[in-house]
Amino acid sequence: DTRPAWDNKLQYLMAALGFAVGLGNIWRFPYLCKKNGGGAFLIPYVIMLFVEGYPLYYLELAVGQKIRKGTIGVWTHIHPMLGGVGIASNVISLLIGLYYNMILGWALFYFFNSFQANLPWATCPRINATHAIPECELSSPTNYFWYRDTLDISHTIEDGEQNWRMVVVLFVAWVIVFLGMNKGIKSSGKVMYFATLFPYIVLIAFFIRGMTLDGAIDGVKYMFSPDVSRLKDADVWREAATQIFFSLGLGYGSIIAYSSYNQPKNNCRKDAIFVASANCLTSIFACVTVFSILGFKAKTRAMDCFESPYSLVKTSTERLLRMVNCSIESELNTNVEGPGLAFIAFTEAIIKFPAAPFWSILFFFMLLNIGMSSEFGILQTVVTSVLDSGVKISKTLLTAIMCSGMFVVGLLFSQRSGSYFLDIFDSYSATLALVTIALFEVLAVSYIYKISRFEKDLKEMVGVTPGYYWTISWRFTCPLALVIILGASLAGLFRKPLTYSGWNPATATKDKLLFPWGVVLIIFLVLASVACIPVYAILYHYGV
Repeated sequence: DTRPAWDNKLQYLMAALGFAVGLGNIWRFPYLCKKNGGGAFLIPYVIMLFVEGYPLYYLELAVGQKIRKGTIGVWTHIHPMLGGVGIASNVISLLIGLYYNMILGWALFYFFNSFQANLPWATCPRINATHAIPECELSSPTNYFWYRDTLDISHTIEDGEQNWRMVVVLFVAWVIVFLGMNKGIKSSGKVMYFATLFPYIVLIAFFIRGMTLDGAIDGVKYMFSPDVSRLKDADVWREAATQIFFSLGLGYGSIIAYSSYNQPKNNCRKDAIFVASANCLTSIFACVTVFSILGFKAKTRAMDCFESPYSLVKTSTERLLRMVNCSIESELNTNVEGPGLAFIAFTEAIIKFPAAPFWSILFFFMLLNIGMSSEFGILQTVVTSVLDSGVKISKTLLTAIMCSGMFVVGLLFSQRSGSYFLDIFDSYSATLALVTIALFEVLAVSYIYKISRFEKDLKEMVGVTPGYYWTISWRFTCPLALVIILGASLAGLFRKPLTYSGWNPATATKDKLLFPWGVVLIIFLVLASVACIPVYAILYHYGV
C-alpha cells in the first residue's frame, strides 16, 4: 500500500481533534446555551451526542479507514451511484472554507493590531484632538473598531466596494493555509501538534484569569441557570442537533479523509469516542471560560452605568429604572453571537485586564490556531478526493490552485458588505446539506453496504463486533433523528421574512432590512451541494 500515512497515532488524533474543535466551540456554543435555557441546553446537546454524534462519527471513521479513499472514492466503492454524496461533501467544504478564511483574516487583523501599548479599540478616535467621532461616541470604542476600522461596513448589502485592508489580510490567511497544507498530511499533521494543543493552553490561562475577576461567578451562574421550560421548544432540540453536526464536522468528508490515512488495524471506535467526547467537553469548558470573562465585563459596565451621571437621577422611579437597566443581567443579555462575541464583547473585556495587549495577543493567536486547524481539515477533503481520483498533479500545485481560486472567490467577503454575505453563508450553506449528506451516508452503509458486512469489517479492524447501541443507531434511531431534523429545518427555513441587520453609522445601531434576493442565494447554497447527489446518480444510470 503506497498510500501516505500518519507518522503516529498521536499525530492523527491531534489532527482529528484540531478539526473538530473549531471557532463554533468558542462562540457559537456559548450563545446557543444562553439562548436555549442555559444549563438546560446541555440535556438535548448530550442526548443528540449519543443519538447522532457518536454513531455518525464512528461510521465515517470506519468507512474511511476500511476503504482507504477520500469521500468520493468511499461512496463510489459502496455503490457507484452514490458518488454524488462525496461530491456534495466536497462542495460543502469549499463553500465553508471560503468564508471561514475571512474570519481568520479578521483575527489576523486584530492580532497585528494587538502589538501596541494602547489597544486601538480601547478609546474613541478624536477629530482634531478635541472631540470623539460621533459614530464611536454613540456606540463604543470596540463597536467602532469592529464596524468602521475593521469592516468599514456599509449600511446595505448592495454596496460592492472593496475594503482593501481586508483584501490584504484575506490574502495572508490563504498564504498561511497554503504553507500549512502544501506537503500533504505530513506537513499539516506536524502543524497540528501546535495548532491543537496551544489553544487548550490559552483557554486554561483565560479560565484561571477569568475566574479570579470580579463578576466571573455572576457570568457563570447566568450561563448555567437552567430554564427547563425551554426544553418544550422543538427549536431547542433542532439547534442542539445541528450544533453537533457543526462541532464534530459530520458530513464534510474531512473525517473520512483523515481516517483514510490510518493503519487498517487502528481502533477507530476508541478514536470516535475520544474525539467526540473531548469536543463536547471542550465546548462546555470554553463556555465557562467565556462567560466568566463576560461576567466581569458585565459587572464593570453595570457599575459604570449605575454611577455616572448619578447626580441627574432625582426621582425614585428614575432610580428604579437605573437599577434595572444597569444590572449585570441586563448587560449579559446584550451579548451577541458569532464574530460579535469575539471581536466586540470579548475585546471589550480584555481592555479592562492589566497588561491588556498581552492577553489580546494570546486570545487572537488562539483563534488563529483553532481556525487554521479546522480549515486544514475542511480543505483536506478536497485535496484527498482529487488525488484519489487519479489526476496527475502534485500536492503543492493542487493546493496552490485551490487556495488561489478560493482567494479570488472569497473577495466577496472582503467587500464593505462582506460580513452580511458571510452571515448568510454561515447560516444556510451547510445546515440542510450536512443533514442530507449524513442521512444518505447512514442509509447507504446500513441498507446498501449492509450492516452485517459492516460488522465484519469492524471486527476485522477493531477486534470486536459492534454492540446493539451501534447497530440500532445506524439502522433505526440515527436515520429517524436525521429525517426529523431535516423536516424541522425545512419547515423553519422560510417561516419568517429573510432579513439582515444593517449597521447604520448615523445612529450607530443596527437596522433590520429585507434581503432583496436572499431566497435565491439560499436556494443556490443548498442546491449547490445537495443537487450533486441525484444528478450524479441520474448521469451514472444513463451512462453519461
